[in-house]
Amino acid sequence: MLSPHPSAALEYWFFKVNAGSVALLVDWIARRRRSEYMLRVSIHSPRQRAVLFEQLPAPMLEQQNFITTRRTVGHLGDVAWALDIDCDDARIEPDIFPARLLQMTDLTIISAPLATFTGRIDHGPLRVELDHAPGMISHYWGRQLLPEWWWVSANQFDRRDIAVECVVSRSNLWGMPLRLPLAFLYLRHGKARKFIISPPAMAQVKGTPEKFEIQFRPIASKTITLRAQGRDYGDLGDGIVNTLVGDLDIWEGDQLYARAIGAAGLERRVPPPAASHPTE
Repeated sequence: MLSPHPSAALEYWFFKVNAGSVALLVDWIARRRRSEYMLRVSIHSPRQRAVLFEQLPAPMLEQQNFITTRRTVGHLGDVAWALDIDCDDARIEPDIFPARLLQMTDLTIISAPLATFTGRIDHGPLRVELDHAPGMISHYWGRQLLPEWWWVSANQFDRRDIAVECVVSRSNLWGMPLRLPLAFLYLRHGKARKFIISPPAMAQVKGTPEKFEIQFRPIASKTITLRAQGRDYGDLGDGIVNTLVGDLDIWEGDQLYARAIGAAGLERRVPPPAASHPTE
């Protein structure tokens, strides 16, 4: 799932994991129109909240920084990691036929929402050991970033074996500024899994990054509501803010399904000005 797509103008590989007092998000970014490659690290720890960037000669540097479905190693500034990955067979590949076939949308996305990480994360003198800590890995590629999105990702709840991945977004249509709403919700509890795509389901979001609510109304099923509170956001550039230590409640109808405290990944990209040129 992490195989490169050299013909894509833009390509991202990333992983996210929370481990006790430390949370880490790492992106490898290829912007091929500019021949630009970047490593981006977003970390929360008792030492510091930081977002770090570094230009690379290539998107992956073997033995220095890389990610596969089995292992990731890297360092940037005072942050370093060496993690073995156990990647479940579950995959998220949102598509509304024939969007992917006809390359209608800006990006193609595939995620592994049930990965676990074992190894170490260092932030300066602070070292955290991980033993099958739940996280996720993802890969997306295409012509340019989606102009707008909300992203929710969490897999450490007050109940066992629950994970959620959600995106509510708008995409340009064939690269033109005609915005197409797209959303998906993946919810796993034990062996039970729900995957809802909008359209045809109804999806809406309201609020600000500090406090927002996403509702999915599937056909002939209960409404699922994600209620999120964010703090300690970092600026990832390109109009994107992100935190890995948000709170998240999942409601099914009028029943609280599960709660994550201080372990939810929350992200928002605001629409760029209409007159601006693509940054990718």
